[in-house]
Amino acid sequence: MKKIRLFIFGLLVLAIFSHTNTYAQFYDGFTGTGNIGGNCPDATCNNNGWFTHSNSSDSTINIVPGNLSYVGMPDPTGNRIYITGNTTAVKRDVNAAVTITGNVAYFSALINIPDNTNLGATVGNYFIHFAQENGNSGVATFAGKLGIKQGSTSSNFKLGIMNGSAGTFTDYNVDLNCGTTYLVVVKYNITTHMASLWVNPTSLGGTEPTPNVENNSSTTNYPTGITSICIRNGYDSGNSAGTPKAYIDEIRVNTTWAGATTSGINEISDLNNFQLTPNPSNGNLTIIYSPKTTYDVNVFNTLGSVVYTKTNINSNLPVDLSKLNKGIYFVQLKDNNNAAVASRKIVIQ
Repeated sequence: MKKIRLFIFGLLVLAIFSHTNTYAQFYDGFTGTGNIGGNCPDATCNNNGWFTHSNSSDSTINIVPGNLSYVGMPDPTGNRIYITGNTTAVKRDVNAAVTITGNVAYFSALINIPDNTNLGATVGNYFIHFAQENGNSGVATFAGKLGIKQGSTSSNFKLGIMNGSAGTFTDYNVDLNCGTTYLVVVKYNITTHMASLWVNPTSLGGTEPTPNVENNSSTTNYPTGITSICIRNGYDSGNSAGTPKAYIDEIRVNTTWAGATTSGINEISDLNNFQLTPNPSNGNLTIIYSPKTTYDVNVFNTLGSVVYTKTNINSNLPVDLSKLNKGIYFVQLKDNNNAAVASRKIVIQ
């Protein structure tokens, strides 16, 4: 039932937003606290809008202090997450629901790999990807898998890409430096089954540049749609190595290059930087936004129904949602200066 409600809500949001918002249809700057996906020993929990779909321990993917930034991208809005990888006792795969219509999906993320001690000699360990399914169970049809391996020296690593659940990775055969923040962008074409990878792309928000590498090696178990973005913290016994130690931040999902790589220099992306604090919340929160004129607020539940409305706001706004049931809601802002629309997820505990 939860999957159906999220899907219906996604269609409603798309119908409302698509004519004005060419920016992130999903965005997480990790403004919450604790962890993402929960801390259950199995695949039955969720936290901060992320669901555990595979787990073999009590390990967690924690939100940790600090954030990652990249020149040309919007300023970060929260903290960051940390995956530890490389032990059979540490394994948790999580996903967050996204709404993708059409045949193309992009995700972008900022990553920082502290060291390469977890990594194997071949690209076989993937740690961010799309999936056809979402929620706590049945998440098994993967696409656009971002992989990683050791670099030429102990202070380097290399990335790679695979299009589906099976096949072989295509290496981006360039040494990247541990301790440096990189912007990675992955594109998956549902029609051609092609996955593309950019590392520190040459242009943001404009014309899509030529990818660094592409991959269509997987020839079976294709996804027929994309409904989630996933983060994997695990161990690959066949490759004798695990997912990396990695800081991950500023995840964006969209159907356009511009939407996944917004430069943050125009009014729409300025709006997309609005903040909700605290998040998660007991229902009493504040919208932090400095509008050029005024803005309107609508809060939706997962069925797509409006549960709160305010209009013509000209400053930061206290919001009382304390009478609502615990769960996930979506806060929509509409800038009355340019009709731009952006949304943000809020978790009420």
